[in-house]
Amino acid sequence: MKIKHYILMVLCGLCWGPSYMFIKIAVETIPPLTLVLLRVGISTIILYGICRLQNMQISKYRQHWKHFVVLGITLNALPFCLISFAELYISSSLGGILNGLTLIFTAIFAHYFGTHERLNRKKILGIFSGLIGLVLIYLPFLFDQVKTNELGILLMVLAMVSYATGTVYARAHLTKMPGLVALTSQLIVSTLCVLPLSLFIDHPFSLPFPPLQAWVGALGLALIGTVIGFYIFYKTIQVAGATLAAFATLLIPIVSMLLGVIILHEQLTWNLYVGTALIIAGAWAVNQAIKKDKEQIA
Repeated sequence: MKIKHYILMVLCGLCWGPSYMFIKIAVETIPPLTLVLLRVGISTIILYGICRLQNMQISKYRQHWKHFVVLGITLNALPFCLISFAELYISSSLGGILNGLTLIFTAIFAHYFGTHERLNRKKILGIFSGLIGLVLIYLPFLFDQVKTNELGILLMVLAMVSYATGTVYARAHLTKMPGLVALTSQLIVSTLCVLPLSLFIDHPFSLPFPPLQAWVGALGLALIGTVIGFYIFYKTIQVAGATLAAFATLLIPIVSMLLGVIILHEQLTWNLYVGTALIIAGAWAVNQAIKKDKEQIA
């Protein structure tokens, strides 16, 4: 494996990690649904332009529109909305930490609904490690007087379940499709889904114009967290394989936690540190087991 492949992986994690900070900054003055609309709408326009520059004809894949609808909802519209609402109640650090559960839920769903991805000892140990980390994070909030923390964690967990569902579905139906085409198509779908929700629930045009700080968060989320992050992700898959690319997700909890503490001055308790370590360790074990399964199949 060449050093540039690892550089791509790190860059991908560094692009995705700040997403939770950007959401926290923007959602203070931009309603969650409108923030998601800005994120997917801006990303769609830019990625569609990139596809045209690379002579990728999205219309050639219109027979897969049903798959794009499923992925647009499970990988973009639904989890983006859940995460944005969740960060009304929890810190960006905690949001990023819980993102580490995605690989763990993916391993569980792949066992029952995927192909050649059965659970083994290493995967089971990784899943238990991640779930123990989640319990360690969640339990203290049960004794907290502020019940909104529990709601925020629940919304984040549901978002990770949605990510895992979409990931397993994509593996089953769209493995041979160019990544940028699939991403752009599902973002078009997610934009069409979120647009009416934003207009009829948030009434964005009746709200005061957001301050500069909120726009920085929204644009950072769209440009860095979505466009650049996913572009590097698919580039990493092309040159180094999906296993190494998946390791970028393990950097998200670390980066988001550091940014939350350093920039947003968020306070972390001991259980969050320990829970983070358990979730990352579990996700790493699951990812290593998936890598071994693929090598045996090959």
